[in-house]
Order: sequence, then C-alpha cells, then structure tokens
Amino acid sequence: MLPVKKLRELPYELADKLELPEDVLLGSAKLTVTGGRSAVIENHRGVLEYTAERIVVAVPRGKVCLDGTGLRLKAMNKNELLVGGRIRNIEWG
Repeated sequence: MLPVKKLRELPYELADKLELPEDVLLGSAKLTVTGGRSAVIENHRGVLEYTAERIVVAVPRGKVCLDGTGLRLKAMNKNELLVGGRIRNIEWG
C-alpha cells in the first residue's frame, strides 16, 4: 500500500511522464505575467486577501501572493482572474 503523500503525487508524476501540461490534465493553476504590469491566474479558487499593495489568490495546491503598488482586480470569473498594477514580487506557496 502506498503512503497518502505518494498517492497525492501520483497524478503529477503521471503528467510529467506523459509530458502533458499539468494545468490541462489536472486543473493546476497557471500564472502568466506580462511586463510586471499584469498577471493572469488560471484555475484559481478565490481571492484570500486584496489590497492595493498585496493580492493573495487560492490555487489548487496552495496560494499565489502578488506584491506591488496600485494592484487591482481588473476582471474575474470562476476560472481566471486578471490583476493590473505594478507587480514587484510573486510568491507561490
């Protein structure tokens, strides 16, 4: 019998071995940043924190923290959100 941690990692190992993108196969989050001025987060699970200096977004395997100035949610639906402003730092955890 495999340990629980090993079972959780199995789908990610399979995606890697089959050379398939995790965001498509497993619904993993995908972050795209353009010029430090906008970010798109796909497959999000909601906004946890929202100020002009920090936006924290829940994703399937943790959270994404965007720090900067003048940050704002420009658009959001159940699958994607668009952040605008000056993005200085991104933390994925």
